[in-house]
Amino acid sequence: MSHIRPSIRKGILIAAAALVAVQIASFGHASSASAATSNAVISVDGVVQSGWTISTIAGVTLLPVKPFAASIGASVKWDQAKKTTTVTQGSRSVQLNINSKTAVLNGQSITLSSATVWKDGVLWVPAKAIGAAFGAQVAWNAASKTLSISPRFHPFASNGKQGYVNVFGDTVIAAKYDEANEFSNGLAIVGKGGKYGYIDAKGKSIIGAVYSQAYDFSDGVALVEQDGTSYYVDAQGKTVLSPEYDELFDFSGGLALVRKDDLFGYIDHTGKEAIPLQFEDAFYFSGGLAAVQIDGKYGYIDVTGKVVIPAIYQHAFDFKEGFGLVQAEGADGEGSFGYVNAKGQLAIAAEYAQGFSFSEGLAAVSNDGVFSYLNRKGEVALTTEFADAGDFHDGLAYFEKDGKYGFIDKKGKIVIEPVYDSVESFDKGLALAITGTEAKLIDTNGTVVAEAAAPEVDD
Repeated sequence: MSHIRPSIRKGILIAAAALVAVQIASFGHASSASAATSNAVISVDGVVQSGWTISTIAGVTLLPVKPFAASIGASVKWDQAKKTTTVTQGSRSVQLNINSKTAVLNGQSITLSSATVWKDGVLWVPAKAIGAAFGAQVAWNAASKTLSISPRFHPFASNGKQGYVNVFGDTVIAAKYDEANEFSNGLAIVGKGGKYGYIDAKGKSIIGAVYSQAYDFSDGVALVEQDGTSYYVDAQGKTVLSPEYDELFDFSGGLALVRKDDLFGYIDHTGKEAIPLQFEDAFYFSGGLAAVQIDGKYGYIDVTGKVVIPAIYQHAFDFKEGFGLVQAEGADGEGSFGYVNAKGQLAIAAEYAQGFSFSEGLAAVSNDGVFSYLNRKGEVALTTEFADAGDFHDGLAYFEKDGKYGFIDKKGKIVIEPVYDSVESFDKGLALAITGTEAKLIDTNGTVVAEAAAPEVDD
Protein backbone atom coordinates (compact mmCIF):
# COMPACT_ATOMS: atom_id res chain seq x y z
CA MET A 1 0.00 0.00 0.00
CA SER A 2 1.10 3.56 -0.53
CA HIS A 3 0.10 6.90 0.82
CA ILE A 4 0.84 8.56 -2.47
CA ARG A 5 -2.54 9.75 -3.70
CA PRO A 6 -3.43 8.34 -7.10
CA SER A 7 -3.54 10.86 -9.94
CA ILE A 8 -6.59 13.10 -9.83
CA ARG A 9 -7.41 12.11 -13.36
CA LYS A 10 -8.64 8.56 -13.58
CA GLY A 11 -5.93 6.65 -15.39
CA ILE A 12 -6.00 6.17 -19.11
CA LEU A 13 -7.30 2.82 -20.18
CA ILE A 14 -9.18 2.26 -16.98
CA ALA A 15 -12.61 0.89 -17.72
CA ALA A 16 -15.08 3.14 -19.49
CA ALA A 17 -18.51 4.02 -18.22
CA ALA A 18 -21.57 4.68 -20.36
CA LEU A 19 -25.26 4.06 -20.67
CA VAL A 20 -25.79 0.36 -21.26
CA ALA A 21 -29.50 1.13 -21.28
CA VAL A 22 -29.10 2.24 -24.90
CA GLN A 23 -28.53 -1.34 -25.91
CA ILE A 24 -31.02 -2.89 -23.48
CA ALA A 25 -33.85 -0.57 -24.48
CA SER A 26 -34.07 -2.24 -27.89
CA PHE A 27 -35.84 -5.20 -26.30
CA GLY A 28 -38.79 -3.06 -25.32
CA HIS A 29 -41.01 -3.22 -22.25
CA ALA A 30 -42.01 -6.64 -21.01
CA SER A 31 -45.30 -7.62 -19.48
CA SER A 32 -45.19 -8.27 -15.77
CA ALA A 33 -45.69 -11.49 -13.90
CA SER A 34 -47.59 -11.73 -10.64
CA ALA A 35 -46.47 -9.47 -7.80
CA ALA A 36 -44.72 -7.23 -10.33
CA THR A 37 -43.53 -3.80 -9.31
CA SER A 38 -42.27 -0.84 -11.32
CA ASN A 39 -41.06 1.37 -8.45
CA ALA A 40 -37.84 -0.59 -7.93
CA VAL A 41 -34.59 0.77 -9.31
CA ILE A 42 -32.54 -1.50 -11.56
CA SER A 43 -28.85 -0.72 -11.93
CA VAL A 44 -26.69 -2.54 -14.48
CA ASP A 45 -22.96 -2.21 -13.83
CA GLY A 46 -23.65 1.06 -12.04
CA VAL A 47 -26.05 2.59 -14.57
CA VAL A 48 -29.72 3.03 -13.63
CA GLN A 49 -32.09 1.56 -16.22
CA SER A 50 -35.49 2.81 -17.32
CA GLY A 51 -38.53 0.91 -18.54
CA TRP A 52 -37.86 -2.23 -16.52
CA THR A 53 -40.37 -4.06 -14.32
CA ILE A 54 -39.41 -6.73 -11.81
CA SER A 55 -41.47 -9.47 -10.23
CA THR A 56 -41.12 -11.03 -6.79
CA ILE A 57 -42.50 -14.49 -6.11
CA ALA A 58 -41.95 -16.10 -2.70
CA GLY A 59 -39.05 -13.76 -2.06
CA VAL A 60 -37.31 -14.49 -5.38
CA THR A 61 -36.78 -11.68 -7.88
CA LEU A 62 -37.66 -12.48 -11.48
CA LEU A 63 -36.80 -10.47 -14.61
CA PRO A 64 -37.85 -10.76 -18.27
CA VAL A 65 -35.19 -12.92 -19.90
CA LYS A 66 -34.28 -10.78 -22.94
CA PRO A 67 -33.26 -7.52 -21.28
CA PHE A 68 -31.71 -9.38 -18.37
CA ALA A 69 -29.60 -11.52 -20.72
CA ALA A 70 -28.52 -8.42 -22.63
CA SER A 71 -27.45 -6.75 -19.39
CA ILE A 72 -24.96 -9.55 -18.65
CA GLY A 73 -23.67 -9.83 -22.20
CA ALA A 74 -25.65 -12.93 -23.13
CA SER A 75 -27.93 -13.76 -26.05
CA VAL A 76 -31.33 -15.48 -26.10
CA LYS A 77 -32.75 -18.04 -28.54
CA TRP A 78 -36.30 -19.41 -28.54
CA ASP A 79 -37.00 -22.93 -29.83
CA GLN A 80 -40.63 -22.97 -30.89
CA ALA A 81 -40.77 -26.73 -31.40
CA LYS A 82 -39.35 -27.59 -27.96
CA LYS A 83 -40.82 -24.54 -26.22
CA THR A 84 -37.43 -23.87 -24.63
CA THR A 85 -35.32 -20.74 -24.25
CA THR A 86 -31.52 -20.93 -24.36
CA VAL A 87 -29.37 -18.20 -22.87
CA THR A 88 -25.78 -18.20 -24.17
CA GLN A 89 -22.65 -16.31 -23.18
CA GLY A 90 -19.40 -17.45 -24.72
CA SER A 91 -19.09 -21.20 -24.15
CA ARG A 92 -21.74 -21.27 -21.39
CA SER A 93 -25.41 -21.91 -22.05
CA VAL A 94 -28.51 -22.44 -19.95
CA GLN A 95 -31.60 -24.07 -21.42
CA LEU A 96 -34.83 -23.02 -19.70
CA ASN A 97 -38.26 -24.60 -19.77
CA ILE A 98 -41.55 -22.77 -19.33
CA ASN A 99 -42.89 -22.71 -15.75
CA SER A 100 -40.14 -25.03 -14.52
CA LYS A 101 -37.44 -25.00 -11.79
CA THR A 102 -35.30 -27.41 -13.81
CA ALA A 103 -32.72 -26.03 -16.26
CA VAL A 104 -29.74 -27.43 -18.15
CA LEU A 105 -26.36 -25.72 -17.68
CA ASN A 106 -23.75 -26.85 -20.22
CA GLY A 107 -25.48 -30.21 -20.51
CA GLN A 108 -25.93 -30.73 -16.76
CA SER A 109 -29.33 -30.55 -15.07
CA ILE A 110 -29.62 -27.88 -12.33
CA THR A 111 -32.41 -26.74 -10.03
CA LEU A 112 -33.29 -23.05 -9.98
CA SER A 113 -34.32 -21.10 -6.88
CA SER A 114 -37.72 -20.50 -8.43
CA ALA A 115 -39.64 -21.73 -11.44
CA THR A 116 -39.57 -19.65 -14.60
CA VAL A 117 -42.85 -17.88 -15.40
CA TRP A 118 -44.41 -17.57 -18.86
CA LYS A 119 -46.83 -14.69 -19.17
CA ASP A 120 -48.11 -12.85 -22.23
CA GLY A 121 -45.36 -14.23 -24.44
CA VAL A 122 -42.56 -13.26 -22.05
CA LEU A 123 -40.38 -15.66 -20.07
CA TRP A 124 -39.50 -14.42 -16.57
CA VAL A 125 -36.46 -15.97 -14.91
CA PRO A 126 -35.02 -15.98 -11.36
CA ALA A 127 -32.40 -13.26 -11.79
CA LYS A 128 -29.91 -14.26 -9.10
CA ALA A 129 -29.79 -17.93 -10.13
CA ILE A 130 -29.44 -17.27 -13.85
CA GLY A 131 -26.91 -14.52 -13.20
CA ALA A 132 -24.80 -16.86 -11.06
CA ALA A 133 -24.78 -19.44 -13.86
CA PHE A 134 -22.87 -16.91 -15.95
CA GLY A 135 -20.73 -15.50 -13.15
CA ALA A 136 -22.80 -12.32 -12.89
CA GLN A 137 -23.71 -10.87 -9.51
CA VAL A 138 -27.30 -9.88 -8.72
CA ALA A 139 -28.05 -8.18 -5.40
CA TRP A 140 -31.18 -6.60 -3.91
CA ASN A 141 -30.93 -3.62 -1.56
CA ALA A 142 -34.21 -3.43 0.36
CA ALA A 143 -33.46 -0.01 1.87
CA SER A 144 -33.01 1.72 -1.49
CA LYS A 145 -35.24 -0.71 -3.43
CA THR A 146 -32.41 -1.23 -5.89
CA LEU A 147 -31.59 -4.39 -7.84
CA SER A 148 -27.94 -4.26 -8.87
CA ILE A 149 -26.62 -6.39 -11.74
CA SER A 150 -22.90 -6.79 -12.45
CA PRO A 151 -21.68 -8.96 -15.37
CA ARG A 152 -18.16 -9.29 -13.84
CA PHE A 153 -15.96 -9.56 -16.94
CA HIS A 154 -12.15 -9.39 -16.79
CA PRO A 155 -9.41 -8.79 -19.36
CA PHE A 156 -7.29 -11.86 -20.22
CA ALA A 157 -4.38 -12.50 -22.58
CA SER A 158 -3.94 -15.07 -25.34
CA ASN A 159 -1.34 -15.19 -28.12
CA GLY A 160 -0.31 -11.59 -27.60
CA LYS A 161 -3.86 -10.21 -27.74
CA GLN A 162 -6.41 -9.42 -25.05
CA GLY A 163 -10.10 -10.14 -24.59
CA TYR A 164 -12.50 -10.90 -21.74
CA VAL A 165 -13.42 -13.86 -19.54
CA ASN A 166 -16.11 -14.30 -16.90
CA VAL A 167 -15.28 -15.36 -13.33
CA PHE A 168 -15.13 -19.01 -14.43
CA GLY A 169 -12.44 -18.24 -16.99
CA ASP A 170 -14.78 -18.82 -19.94
CA THR A 171 -14.03 -16.56 -22.90
CA VAL A 172 -16.92 -14.15 -23.44
CA ILE A 173 -15.19 -11.71 -25.82
CA ALA A 174 -12.42 -13.08 -28.01
CA ALA A 175 -8.83 -11.92 -27.54
CA LYS A 176 -8.43 -9.56 -30.50
CA TYR A 177 -7.37 -6.27 -28.90
CA ASP A 178 -3.93 -4.84 -28.30
CA GLU A 179 -5.20 -3.68 -24.91
CA ALA A 180 -8.34 -4.45 -22.94
CA ASN A 181 -9.46 -2.83 -19.71
CA GLU A 182 -11.97 -3.49 -16.96
CA PHE A 183 -15.69 -2.99 -17.64
CA SER A 184 -17.48 -0.24 -15.77
CA ASN A 185 -21.00 1.00 -16.34
CA GLY A 186 -21.48 -1.34 -19.27
CA LEU A 187 -18.54 -0.38 -21.46
CA ALA A 188 -14.79 -0.99 -21.56
CA ILE A 189 -11.94 0.88 -23.23
CA VAL A 190 -10.05 -1.22 -25.76
CA GLY A 191 -6.99 -0.38 -27.81
CA LYS A 192 -6.01 -1.19 -31.38
CA GLY A 193 -3.05 0.25 -33.23
CA GLY A 194 -2.33 2.82 -30.54
CA LYS A 195 -5.88 4.24 -30.58
CA TYR A 196 -8.70 3.65 -28.11
CA GLY A 197 -12.45 3.19 -28.25
CA TYR A 198 -15.30 1.58 -26.32
CA ILE A 199 -17.08 -1.79 -26.55
CA ASP A 200 -20.16 -3.14 -24.80
CA ALA A 201 -20.59 -6.41 -22.89
CA LYS A 202 -21.21 -8.35 -26.13
CA GLY A 203 -17.99 -7.08 -27.67
CA LYS A 204 -19.80 -4.69 -30.01
CA SER A 205 -17.90 -1.52 -30.86
CA ILE A 206 -19.92 1.38 -29.49
CA ILE A 207 -17.38 4.14 -30.11
CA GLY A 208 -14.62 3.41 -32.61
CA ALA A 209 -10.93 3.34 -31.71
CA VAL A 210 -10.07 6.90 -32.74
CA TYR A 211 -8.75 8.49 -29.54
CA SER A 212 -5.15 8.86 -28.42
CA GLN A 213 -6.39 8.75 -24.81
CA ALA A 214 -9.70 7.68 -23.30
CA TYR A 215 -11.09 7.86 -19.78
CA ASP A 216 -14.07 6.66 -17.73
CA PHE A 217 -17.61 7.64 -18.58
CA SER A 218 -19.25 9.47 -15.69
CA ASP A 219 -22.55 11.32 -15.57
CA GLY A 220 -23.14 10.15 -19.15
CA VAL A 221 -19.99 11.68 -20.67
CA ALA A 222 -16.35 10.66 -21.04
CA LEU A 223 -13.17 12.67 -21.31
CA VAL A 224 -11.16 11.81 -24.43
CA GLU A 225 -8.18 13.23 -26.27
CA GLN A 226 -7.63 13.45 -30.00
CA ASP A 227 -5.03 15.41 -31.96
CA GLY A 228 -3.78 16.98 -28.73
CA THR A 229 -7.22 18.33 -27.75
CA SER A 230 -9.24 17.12 -24.75
CA TYR A 231 -13.04 17.20 -24.75
CA TYR A 232 -16.11 15.33 -23.53
CA VAL A 233 -18.21 12.89 -25.59
CA ASP A 234 -21.51 11.10 -24.98
CA ALA A 235 -22.15 7.36 -25.28
CA GLN A 236 -22.42 7.63 -29.08
CA GLY A 237 -19.07 9.43 -29.38
CA LYS A 238 -20.65 12.83 -30.08
CA THR A 239 -18.75 15.83 -28.72
CA VAL A 240 -20.92 17.47 -26.06
CA LEU A 241 -18.49 19.83 -24.32
CA SER A 242 -15.14 21.43 -25.24
CA PRO A 243 -14.23 23.76 -22.37
CA GLU A 244 -10.99 25.73 -22.63
CA TYR A 245 -8.79 25.06 -19.62
CA ASP A 246 -5.20 23.96 -19.14
CA GLU A 247 -6.40 20.58 -17.90
CA LEU A 248 -9.71 18.74 -17.81
CA PHE A 249 -10.75 15.88 -15.54
CA ASP A 250 -13.68 13.45 -15.21
CA PHE A 251 -17.16 14.39 -14.04
CA SER A 252 -18.20 13.25 -10.57
CA GLY A 253 -21.32 14.26 -8.68
CA GLY A 254 -22.48 16.34 -11.66
CA LEU A 255 -19.30 18.43 -11.78
CA ALA A 256 -15.97 18.13 -13.57
CA LEU A 257 -12.69 19.24 -12.07
CA VAL A 258 -10.72 21.71 -14.21
CA ARG A 259 -7.41 23.52 -13.87
CA LYS A 260 -6.12 26.83 -15.22
CA ASP A 261 -2.62 27.92 -14.31
CA ASP A 262 -2.19 26.85 -10.68
CA LEU A 263 -5.84 26.93 -9.57
CA PHE A 264 -8.58 24.29 -9.60
CA GLY A 265 -12.36 24.61 -9.80
CA TYR A 266 -15.40 22.76 -11.14
CA ILE A 267 -17.68 23.12 -14.17
CA ASP A 268 -21.18 21.75 -14.78
CA HIS A 269 -22.49 19.94 -17.85
CA THR A 270 -23.03 23.21 -19.72
CA GLY A 271 -19.42 24.23 -19.19
CA LYS A 272 -20.31 26.91 -16.68
CA GLU A 273 -18.01 27.33 -13.68
CA ALA A 274 -20.21 26.03 -10.90
CA ILE A 275 -17.37 26.43 -8.37
CA PRO A 276 -14.82 29.12 -9.32
CA LEU A 277 -11.14 28.33 -9.75
CA GLN A 278 -9.77 29.06 -6.27
CA PHE A 279 -8.15 25.92 -4.87
CA GLU A 280 -4.46 25.05 -4.81
CA ASP A 281 -5.36 21.40 -5.19
CA ALA A 282 -8.70 19.61 -5.63
CA PHE A 283 -10.08 16.13 -6.18
CA TYR A 284 -13.18 14.23 -7.26
CA PHE A 285 -16.50 14.32 -5.46
CA SER A 286 -17.26 11.18 -3.47
CA GLY A 287 -20.17 10.85 -1.09
CA GLY A 288 -21.16 14.43 -1.96
CA LEU A 289 -17.84 15.86 -0.77
CA ALA A 290 -14.50 16.66 -2.42
CA ALA A 291 -11.12 17.23 -0.80
CA VAL A 292 -9.53 20.59 -1.62
CA GLN A 293 -6.43 22.51 -0.57
CA ILE A 294 -6.73 26.04 0.84
CA ASP A 295 -3.71 27.96 2.09
CA GLY A 296 -1.64 24.80 2.13
CA LYS A 297 -4.14 22.74 4.17
CA TYR A 298 -6.79 20.24 3.17
CA GLY A 299 -10.50 20.13 3.95
CA TYR A 300 -13.74 19.28 2.14
CA ILE A 301 -16.34 21.17 0.12
CA ASP A 302 -19.86 20.20 -0.95
CA VAL A 303 -21.23 20.48 -4.49
CA THR A 304 -22.10 24.15 -3.96
CA GLY A 305 -18.47 24.93 -3.19
CA LYS A 306 -19.14 25.55 0.49
CA VAL A 307 -16.37 24.48 2.84
CA VAL A 308 -18.12 21.98 5.11
CA ILE A 309 -15.04 20.49 6.79
CA PRO A 310 -12.37 23.11 7.57
CA ALA A 311 -9.03 22.94 5.77
CA ILE A 312 -6.88 22.01 8.76
CA TYR A 313 -5.28 18.75 7.64
CA GLN A 314 -1.93 17.92 6.12
CA HIS A 315 -3.70 15.67 3.61
CA ALA A 316 -7.27 14.55 2.93
CA PHE A 317 -8.53 11.64 0.86
CA ASP A 318 -11.83 10.63 -0.76
CA PHE A 319 -14.88 9.89 1.38
CA LYS A 320 -15.69 6.18 1.38
CA GLU A 321 -18.43 4.44 3.33
CA GLY A 322 -19.16 7.64 5.25
CA PHE A 323 -15.60 8.43 6.32
CA GLY A 324 -12.82 10.59 4.96
CA LEU A 325 -9.24 9.56 5.62
CA VAL A 326 -7.21 12.54 6.86
CA GLN A 327 -3.63 13.11 7.94
CA ALA A 328 -3.20 15.49 10.86
CA GLU A 329 -0.20 17.74 11.21
CA GLY A 330 2.81 16.22 12.94
CA ALA A 331 5.76 17.95 14.55
CA ASP A 332 8.14 15.95 12.36
CA GLY A 333 6.10 16.54 9.22
CA GLU A 334 4.87 12.94 9.29
CA GLY A 335 1.38 13.41 10.67
CA SER A 336 -0.82 10.60 11.95
CA PHE A 337 -3.91 9.29 10.16
CA GLY A 338 -7.51 9.28 11.34
CA TYR A 339 -11.05 9.50 9.99
CA VAL A 340 -13.60 12.32 9.81
CA ASN A 341 -17.33 11.85 9.30
CA ALA A 342 -19.57 13.95 7.07
CA LYS A 343 -20.19 16.36 9.95
CA GLY A 344 -16.50 17.12 10.10
CA GLN A 345 -16.01 15.33 13.40
CA LEU A 346 -12.82 13.35 13.90
CA ALA A 347 -14.77 10.14 14.44
CA ILE A 348 -11.65 7.97 14.69
CA ALA A 349 -8.67 9.68 16.30
CA ALA A 350 -5.60 10.47 14.20
CA GLU A 351 -3.20 8.11 15.94
CA TYR A 352 -1.98 5.78 13.21
CA ALA A 353 1.32 5.87 11.34
CA GLN A 354 -0.49 4.57 8.26
CA GLY A 355 -4.16 4.59 7.41
CA PHE A 356 -6.25 3.66 4.41
CA SER A 357 -9.83 4.23 3.31
CA PHE A 358 -12.73 2.07 4.46
CA SER A 359 -13.66 -0.88 2.29
CA GLU A 360 -16.35 -3.47 3.09
CA GLY A 361 -16.78 -1.98 6.56
CA LEU A 362 -13.10 -2.16 7.57
CA ALA A 363 -10.13 0.19 7.29
CA ALA A 364 -6.50 -0.93 7.30
CA VAL A 365 -4.22 0.92 9.72
CA SER A 366 -0.72 0.33 10.96
CA ASN A 367 1.43 1.21 13.95
CA ASP A 368 4.88 -0.17 14.74
CA GLY A 369 5.00 -1.69 11.28
CA VAL A 370 2.12 -4.15 11.78
CA PHE A 371 -1.30 -3.92 10.13
CA SER A 372 -4.67 -4.20 11.80
CA TYR A 373 -8.22 -3.37 10.72
CA LEU A 374 -10.72 -0.98 12.31
CA ASN A 375 -14.49 -1.22 12.19
CA ARG A 376 -16.75 1.81 11.76
CA LYS A 377 -16.68 2.43 15.53
CA GLY A 378 -12.92 2.71 15.45
CA GLU A 379 -12.50 -0.60 17.26
CA VAL A 380 -9.81 -3.07 16.25
CA ALA A 381 -11.72 -5.82 14.48
CA LEU A 382 -8.71 -7.78 13.25
CA THR A 383 -5.04 -7.82 14.21
CA THR A 384 -2.42 -9.32 11.89
CA GLU A 385 1.28 -10.09 11.99
CA PHE A 386 1.90 -8.55 8.59
CA ALA A 387 3.91 -5.45 7.67
CA ASP A 388 1.98 -5.05 4.41
CA ALA A 389 -1.70 -5.72 3.87
CA GLY A 390 -4.42 -4.46 1.56
CA ASP A 391 -8.05 -3.40 1.66
CA PHE A 392 -10.83 -5.98 1.72
CA HIS A 393 -12.56 -6.68 -1.57
CA ASP A 394 -14.79 -9.70 -2.23
CA GLY A 395 -14.18 -10.58 1.42
CA LEU A 396 -10.41 -10.97 1.00
CA ALA A 397 -7.37 -8.74 1.59
CA TYR A 398 -3.88 -9.35 0.35
CA PHE A 399 -0.92 -9.67 2.73
CA GLU A 400 2.84 -10.03 2.42
CA LYS A 401 4.98 -12.56 4.24
CA ASP A 402 8.64 -13.30 3.55
CA GLY A 403 8.46 -11.37 0.31
CA LYS A 404 5.48 -13.29 -1.08
CA TYR A 405 1.80 -12.33 -1.29
CA GLY A 406 -1.41 -14.18 -0.48
CA PHE A 407 -4.90 -13.38 0.83
CA ILE A 408 -6.68 -13.51 4.19
CA ASP A 409 -10.37 -13.36 5.05
CA LYS A 410 -12.02 -11.05 7.59
CA LYS A 411 -11.18 -13.44 10.43
CA GLY A 412 -7.50 -13.30 9.56
CA LYS A 413 -7.48 -16.84 8.16
CA ILE A 414 -5.13 -17.43 5.25
CA VAL A 415 -7.34 -18.38 2.32
CA ILE A 416 -4.72 -18.16 -0.43
CA GLU A 417 -1.16 -19.00 0.55
CA PRO A 418 1.58 -16.39 -0.01
CA VAL A 419 3.19 -17.77 -3.16
CA TYR A 420 3.04 -14.80 -5.52
CA ASP A 421 5.64 -12.08 -6.18
CA SER A 422 2.88 -9.47 -6.36
CA VAL A 423 -0.89 -9.28 -6.47
CA GLU A 424 -3.68 -6.80 -6.97
CA SER A 425 -6.82 -6.62 -4.84
CA PHE A 426 -9.81 -8.74 -5.81
CA ASP A 427 -12.36 -7.01 -7.99
CA LYS A 428 -15.59 -8.57 -9.25
CA GLY A 429 -14.56 -12.05 -8.23
CA LEU A 430 -11.01 -12.24 -9.63
CA ALA A 431 -7.55 -10.92 -8.77
CA LEU A 432 -4.36 -10.48 -10.75
CA ALA A 433 -1.44 -12.53 -9.38
CA ILE A 434 2.10 -12.37 -10.73
CA THR A 435 5.00 -14.79 -10.39
CA GLY A 436 8.14 -13.81 -12.28
CA THR A 437 6.96 -12.69 -15.72
CA GLU A 438 3.75 -14.72 -15.61
CA ALA A 439 0.44 -13.02 -14.78
CA LYS A 440 -2.65 -15.04 -13.88
CA LEU A 441 -6.25 -14.34 -12.95
CA ILE A 442 -7.22 -16.24 -9.80
CA ASP A 443 -10.63 -16.67 -8.16
CA THR A 444 -11.40 -16.34 -4.45
CA ASN A 445 -10.35 -19.96 -3.90
CA GLY A 446 -6.94 -19.29 -5.42
CA THR A 447 -7.71 -21.27 -8.58
CA VAL A 448 -6.13 -19.95 -11.78
CA VAL A 449 -8.91 -19.28 -14.31
CA ALA A 450 -7.03 -17.49 -17.11
CA GLU A 451 -3.79 -15.98 -18.32
CA ALA A 452 -3.47 -12.22 -18.03
CA ALA A 453 -1.27 -9.41 -19.31
CA ALA A 454 1.18 -8.18 -16.68
CA PRO A 455 0.71 -4.48 -15.91
CA GLU A 456 3.34 -2.10 -17.23
CA VAL A 457 5.79 -0.83 -14.63
CA ASP A 458 6.91 2.78 -14.82
CA ASP A 459 10.64 3.26 -15.04
